Amino acid sequence: TLADYGMVSFFGLSVFTTGIFRTWFGLGDAAAAAKLASILLLFVFTLVVIERWSRKRAQYHHSSNRYSVLPQYRLRGYRAWLAFLACLLPLLFGFVLPAGQLTVWALQTYRHMVDASFLALTLNSILLAASAAVLAVVVALFLAYGKRQFRGPLVTASIRVVATGYAIPGTVVAVGVIIPLAWFDNRVDSWMSDHFDVSTGLLLSGSLFALMFAYMVRFLAISVQSVESGLGKIRQSMDDAARSLAYTPAQILLRVHMPLMKATVLTAFLIVFVDVMKELPATLILRPFDFNTLAVRAFELAGDERLADSSTAALMIVAVGLVPVLLLSRSIATARAGS
Repeated sequence: TLADYGMVSFFGLSVFTTGIFRTWFGLGDAAAAAKLASILLLFVFTLVVIERWSRKRAQYHHSSNRYSVLPQYRLRGYRAWLAFLACLLPLLFGFVLPAGQLTVWALQTYRHMVDASFLALTLNSILLAASAAVLAVVVALFLAYGKRQFRGPLVTASIRVVATGYAIPGTVVAVGVIIPLAWFDNRVDSWMSDHFDVSTGLLLSGSLFALMFAYMVRFLAISVQSVESGLGKIRQSMDDAARSLAYTPAQILLRVHMPLMKATVLTAFLIVFVDVMKELPATLILRPFDFNTLAVRAFELAGDERLADSSTAALMIVAVGLVPVLLLSRSIATARAGS
């Protein structure tokens, strides 16, 4: 909720995320925006510390590898109807009715909304989400496997720092990324102008590099936790057996771990893909010029009170994100032994 920007901005609520954005773009005061971002970050870290402290005494025990049948309870009468309603109402009010209204609007407006530019928006969103997801999985494999190989305090601390990224709002991440990158670009441009009379312009800020870097800060924690969970299920004895066959660490990861972690890696990829598809504040601030995504387009149209026109972009986000979600649900359902 702290990280949300689109909904609170649309309803005109004065919260930290909208205040940071308004201070940055409306007033042009980067220093004040950074101060607001720091205060919001303090709230986030306080919540993270409280959450970690609350489970510091938690203990986990490896269960038996033997498959056991889960107990089933068949509900009858009013209990069955209450359970049915409890599952139906969130789906009905959270997806079916809104999606139905969006579909009605989309059928009314698709003639002037679905064109070459709309297809370009869809392609931009898919390529951006897929690239960020692949990069996040690769970096997560590097970090998680490094932690498995080198169990030192520095590696463990690094993983914990990465794990806090998902709790940081996209607006804060964008401010934290754009300020140092803009400083670097200005210094390089000034030095090149003084010595070679050449202006380099913006090399990093306002580029896809800045956007991908923000995505890594924001969503790397998801892929790291998924990959760590998958690696934790592989016994250390399998690594020892592979080393006895003269396998290098890279070969152990590729030939032993990866075949056993296909579902885990797919899960990490799909979750990051869906999150990037609907990420708004970081994309809104850091996207390059003349580069747009479905989420940004839907937000801009909704902000102009063109709700019917925004329906096509919103539905496309749902349609593109629904395929990974179905694949993820299927992988989760078949991940348990004996299923």
